[in-house]
Amino acid sequence: MMKEWRKLQLGDIAVISYGYTAKASVENIGLKFLRITDIQNDMVDWSSVPYCQITEDDFNRYKLIDQDIVFARTGATTGKSYLVCDPPKAVAASYLIRLRVQDTTVSAKFISKYFQTKEYWDNVSSGISGSAQGGFNASKLSALAIPIPPLPEQKRIVAILDEAFEGIDRAIANAEKNLANSRELFESYLNAIFTQKGEGWVEKKLEDICSIKHGFAFKGEFFTAEKSDYILLTPGSFYESGGYRDQGEKTKYYIGDIPESFILKKGDFLFAMTEQAVGLLGSSLIVPESDKFLHNQRLGLVQVTEGFEWHNDFFFHQFNTRTFREAVQSSASGVKVRHTSPNKLGAISVYSPPTIAKQKVVADTLNELHAETQRLETIYRQKIAALNELKQSILQKAFTGELTADTPKVVKEEIAA
Repeated sequence: MMKEWRKLQLGDIAVISYGYTAKASVENIGLKFLRITDIQNDMVDWSSVPYCQITEDDFNRYKLIDQDIVFARTGATTGKSYLVCDPPKAVAASYLIRLRVQDTTVSAKFISKYFQTKEYWDNVSSGISGSAQGGFNASKLSALAIPIPPLPEQKRIVAILDEAFEGIDRAIANAEKNLANSRELFESYLNAIFTQKGEGWVEKKLEDICSIKHGFAFKGEFFTAEKSDYILLTPGSFYESGGYRDQGEKTKYYIGDIPESFILKKGDFLFAMTEQAVGLLGSSLIVPESDKFLHNQRLGLVQVTEGFEWHNDFFFHQFNTRTFREAVQSSASGVKVRHTSPNKLGAISVYSPPTIAKQKVVADTLNELHAETQRLETIYRQKIAALNELKQSILQKAFTGELTADTPKVVKEEIAA
């Protein structure tokens, strides 16, 4: 740490408290009620934030003021923070922690920049507790130690970071827009193909051309993170747009007894029948390798009716159309975890040319366009990852006293390269 820098715990420089417990209402019944979900992309659209009823005494206790920092203490977004700037009359909800800097030698803007560093996120990850929903409470937040330079240096660092990050955030936004556009272009073409249909296409209920087999309830005690012969497929193994997603360290291997009929073969066609994560319900997958993957009970295996001509790629693309996915979503039930069934899926209509040869013509065209779309998506994802890494590199320098005045210029050059 640089000379004149101090390592201070947040609890020594700020008042840290939990948010207010109340019911949110879309009606204007009191004051604005800021929730975790209202914080998106480091921004809050106050016009869409709901309201809550609160007494004047409680408002004075829980109110948000300029330069407060709110912090998500539970759920999938644990650790996400937001620097409040000139808010309307508002309080934070109970799943947020409010941090108010009291030390006049410390800038809240400087602290908010620290909440973007890898060091900070590593501390949050290691401190998360709870099995169902991870959490990071006020005590743990208070104990976090942050490197603090003199106030003039804090202001200098914040100014440099703001200028540098403006260019990075703009480049990330452009890359994300290009990524979305490439997906939308393919999806538009895909939906047009299956909406307009072709000459001789026929309509069939799924139950008339295939049956859908539930997987096996493999026992959790035999799951392992260590590599083994068999990988247990779950909805988490699917991309939202279809296809196999390697889960890396989260891959579930299985070492228990395995019923042979639930060992999948290359080319087997699967549905995600449970909404394990948003967007995954109804996703499809063509098994890429044989004798390696296991058929989990949350997945449906398509077994084509004898005599019906079925081209895997053709139906893979059809099952990713907006119309089909909406039909699957409509068939699902459940409150916390939505799920569909083979019978409900069987009632959904599909359309196809009558022969595999004609299905293949359509599938080949879509495969080619899909491959090009994936190539572009890979480029844009790599660009976004590189820009985020650049941001972390700059933050690392900022909080070790190595940030230089020419950083914004260097960032512009790297973005342009």
